[in-house]
Amino acid sequence: MSAVQIESQQINSRRRLVYASTILVVMIGHFGARLFYSLFNDWAWLGSSLTYWGSMVLVIWLLGDKKSITRWSARSQGSKWWLALALAMGLISFPLLFFPNMQVMKPVGLVIAWFLFAVINSICEEAYWRGFLLDETSHLPRAFGVIYSTVFFTAIHPLMLGVFSKINRFDPAHPTALIPFWIILIILSLAFSLLYLKTRSLRLPILSHFLSDLGNLSIFLFMNLVTI
Repeated sequence: MSAVQIESQQINSRRRLVYASTILVVMIGHFGARLFYSLFNDWAWLGSSLTYWGSMVLVIWLLGDKKSITRWSARSQGSKWWLALALAMGLISFPLLFFPNMQVMKPVGLVIAWFLFAVINSICEEAYWRGFLLDETSHLPRAFGVIYSTVFFTAIHPLMLGVFSKINRFDPAHPTALIPFWIILIILSLAFSLLYLKTRSLRLPILSHFLSDLGNLSIFLFMNLVTI
């Protein structure tokens, strides 16, 4: 077997691991949530999030290009209108969830945790679902990578958050109740992907995602303190 063939096999094996990593991350998120919910009930989001973030960081570390982080954090390129899109997408959840439920923002410890969650989650999710996956599928038609990332990014929310968050939970008695939620997730994922591809940086996707996590009240929603 020639050196070219060996290298080709290694590349293909690595790509299969990349594709498999999405399933692994979703499974870790789901079963981690079930475990922590059985142990800590309303505080399950904490252990679940740490496990979920850790799985994404580990995959990027083992399979990703170590130089990617520098490129992902580089200054955004392209039109300044991309900043307007990032802000528009990020602020969608404020009139839907934040303003009607501002009264749940207490005590101070939870407010701090809410802010820190938005920071860490936006960085980890954008690094994996957009940066890593879109980079690793760049040899395929761009639409494939965007759709692949969007499908699994959307799926992780009900499969992980739905374990302990009633709003995110699939209810067989009302099978269409989550459709608006899924539509918003798909739109956000497509917007984050577009921002990354057009600006060649994760700065705006992270900013938009950060605002979205603040607006949906994240941990307050996970603890079932938010109503719709």
